[in-house]
Amino acid sequence: MKTNYLILIILIVGFYSCKPDKKYSDYNKNDFYEVQGIIKSANPTSYPFDHSIAKNVSFIYFLDRPNPKKGIEKNLEMFEAQKDYPLIVLVHKNDEDISFYGSVGILKNLNIKEKEFLYKHFQTQMEKFKKETPDNIYNALIKDSIK
Repeated sequence: MKTNYLILIILIVGFYSCKPDKKYSDYNKNDFYEVQGIIKSANPTSYPFDHSIAKNVSFIYFLDRPNPKKGIEKNLEMFEAQKDYPLIVLVHKNDEDISFYGSVGILKNLNIKEKEFLYKHFQTQMEKFKKETPDNIYNALIKDSIK
């Protein structure tokens, strides 16, 4: 009998301590502002019945700081979420540790440090791409790009 009560208490405590993570929809959209970020990883979820585009996405934001903040969104259904893509991050006005995936893209109003960070990031990505791609294909792909 005592073991039944003990098991019941453990189950009750276990269920109440498992609070789900808050979602963007749990907040007022006016409580957020946009900052620039970069996707660090976009891995498929481990749940076998999830949609094929469902991903756990980790990202960094406040790129102009010496130590950018880190964020993660789990089970995000976002086809265009790819590693190293630029990301617009939604940050809570009262708590900058609360952040959400906004959209893939680059803000129009970047400061100098953010522009420098993105420039270096893209340069590094292009150098990696050039090493991995045959010259004729690489040259054809960048032929019409801005240099």
